Amino acid sequence: MFALLLGSGISVSAGVPSGWGVMVELIRRLAVLRQQEAGDDPVAWYREQVGGEPDYSTIIEELAPSQADRLSLLSEFFEPTPQEQEDGLKVPTRAHHAIAQLVAAGYVRVIITTNLDRLLETALVEAGVNPSVISSPQHADGAVPMVHSPCTIIKVHGDYLSTDLRNTVEELAGYDEPINRLLDAVFDQYGLVVCGWSGTWDTALRERILSSPNRRFAAYWLHRDAPTPHAQQIIGNRGAIAVQIQDADTAMGELAEMVQALSDAADQRPLDTAVAIARLKRHLPDPTQRIRLHDLVTSETDAVIDQISDLPMGRQSDLGAYLDRMAVYEQAAAGLMKLLATGAFFSDTAEHDQLWVGCIGRLATRPRSGAGDKCLVDMQRYPTLLAIYALGVGAFAVDRIDPIARALGEIMVREHTRLEPLAVAASEWEAFGNEPVYRALGQDSMRRNNPVPDRLLGVLRPVMSDIAPHPEQQEDIFDQVAYLMAIAHAAHNSGEAPPPRVYSGVAATDFSPRTAVERHAQTLVAAGLFDSYDHLTQTGDTYREHLGSYRGIFHRFRI
Repeated sequence: MFALLLGSGISVSAGVPSGWGVMVELIRRLAVLRQQEAGDDPVAWYREQVGGEPDYSTIIEELAPSQADRLSLLSEFFEPTPQEQEDGLKVPTRAHHAIAQLVAAGYVRVIITTNLDRLLETALVEAGVNPSVISSPQHADGAVPMVHSPCTIIKVHGDYLSTDLRNTVEELAGYDEPINRLLDAVFDQYGLVVCGWSGTWDTALRERILSSPNRRFAAYWLHRDAPTPHAQQIIGNRGAIAVQIQDADTAMGELAEMVQALSDAADQRPLDTAVAIARLKRHLPDPTQRIRLHDLVTSETDAVIDQISDLPMGRQSDLGAYLDRMAVYEQAAAGLMKLLATGAFFSDTAEHDQLWVGCIGRLATRPRSGAGDKCLVDMQRYPTLLAIYALGVGAFAVDRIDPIARALGEIMVREHTRLEPLAVAASEWEAFGNEPVYRALGQDSMRRNNPVPDRLLGVLRPVMSDIAPHPEQQEDIFDQVAYLMAIAHAAHNSGEAPPPRVYSGVAATDFSPRTAVERHAQTLVAAGLFDSYDHLTQTGDTYREHLGSYRGIFHRFRI
């Protein structure tokens, strides 16, 4: 974790004066108030006419004795007029916004600054971060520990509205003990990035850095001009890396972009599904995040493909090997299934639908082995089947089936010399249409009637846990997807398709997946699954007739 040390160079492009610049201008005005001329050297005038070194609190008290007067006087230095705001002056610069981006993303938690303005605080609030600001010893004593704050700003010279600013050489020679302890903790516990600070005038700050015993974390010194001798001393003492920059705006902007790019590259596949889901929900409603949303889903899809590529297809003599291979596919696709189900549930635009369709298509059309144990060769379709069901349960759970309708209607898969619609190419029959697999599954089943849907439902229950928490609701949603998959297959196979889920119990009489699917006939026809509503209902009728010829009593549905 890094801390930033920012000097006046961060705000120079905003037209904001440094603390010393404010002091010099106040001395000029004090001279005018006393009906004198400060000349070319206002500080020398002060020493001669007032005596001693310039003192901010003394000067400001004479110029603006009340709080209201002080606010009015100092606002012109730090607050933009309408014209200045239109000209982009005294408002957060690219550098401020880039720093705020780094803080909001969690890369920076502590900022030390010699600046008196509030441009950084403004940029942070705009980025959704409420910083803890420490601008006095009293603030330091009562501050929230840095580890518990999203961002801590330590204003070592104070804030422009306070009366205890540090501007003179004498004032900059030392800090109060609470500030010293805070700075020591930062320089000991954080890496350091310095920008816009020369290190020349701030004796106390320079000494705190040099006295820090910690050299474990990296330090970077960003400089436009050649580092001053004092800067060179700190660079050598900390073993810092000096980096030549064009200006603070360009440097901080590029830094934020590079850090984000590195983060994206290092985290192409989130390590935790919960993190991926959180990112998905955050990106979905924000059109500006469409690229990150695409990368999130695509990288997860590619990660699945990488895991399941090059699996051995050699002939198996043990039925348990087929169950093991199914488990490999299920584990590899678990995160992607959760993304697809959640995405289909929360998305509501055609652009989102196309993202899910592209994901399914990427998985369905990946290269597959064509030689080996036939059961294992065919089972390579299983991850695609899992992805389709995951997309379907999310879509049916929210009663908006456009995503799965488009996937089944648009995606074609090349099988040898022919193109097959997705509903056929990735159907249950194509993935598991071999007796050894059914026998292997039957060993885990209380009955022998088509155990594949039971397996699918078991795999999909965790996927549906957030969008459909009740088991009965999960079964109803699953049955609707299964029925759609069946008749989409039947439409290309003379009415024949895999039979639905069954169980040895009383048939459900208050629910029909056929009715639920036909309610979306317009969407299914528009997606190209059926030629018309009549074609849809006729396919359903033909499918029902074929069910009677299947072995077993499939009385789960009244279809």
